[in-house]
Amino acid sequence: MEFIDYGEALVLLREQGIREAPESEQRICLELADGEGVVHLHLACTESTTTPHDGAEVVSVEKDSLPSTVEHILHKLHLSQVLLIPVSKWRHLFDAVAFSMAENEDWQAVNTAGTVVLNTRDPLLCEPTDFHTISELIKALLSDAESPEQGLMITTTAAPFVLELVPDGAASITVGNPALADEVAETFSA
Repeated sequence: MEFIDYGEALVLLREQGIREAPESEQRICLELADGEGVVHLHLACTESTTTPHDGAEVVSVEKDSLPSTVEHILHKLHLSQVLLIPVSKWRHLFDAVAFSMAENEDWQAVNTAGTVVLNTRDPLLCEPTDFHTISELIKALLSDAESPEQGLMITTTAAPFVLELVPDGAASITVGNPALADEVAETFSA
């Protein structure tokens, strides 16, 4: 896991049709332009108050299973690299998970390296061997985060795919083509 430059990542993401969409001074999201072939999925537990994207297929999931479901999706798509990008700044996310992730050695290495990016959104580049740590991070956010600003986006430069984890127990997924959407949907039908 290593941090990469936010501006350079945005250039690569644009090649997949992914763009930054500022929601406020403190909060951004990544999105794919709506168009033919773009599919929206919304995973939500019963406690979530997050509004799904218009036209999104809504899938009910247990809050406890959301981290493993996201990890399974990442493996199912055979992604060789993913980018973790905080919705706000890393400082908010690190503050939220500090206690829960204190014993996770992989995260502690990220936390140490992260001291220089606390006030940025520089993406954290992860590989499949890191997906278990991503799952633990999601579990910590679902347990300890106190606001939507402590959310997390997961994307890749290899496919038109954006997942936004909302700490109240939801994950909004946008994929840029039906074949990719079918791969994601198979996760729920299995």
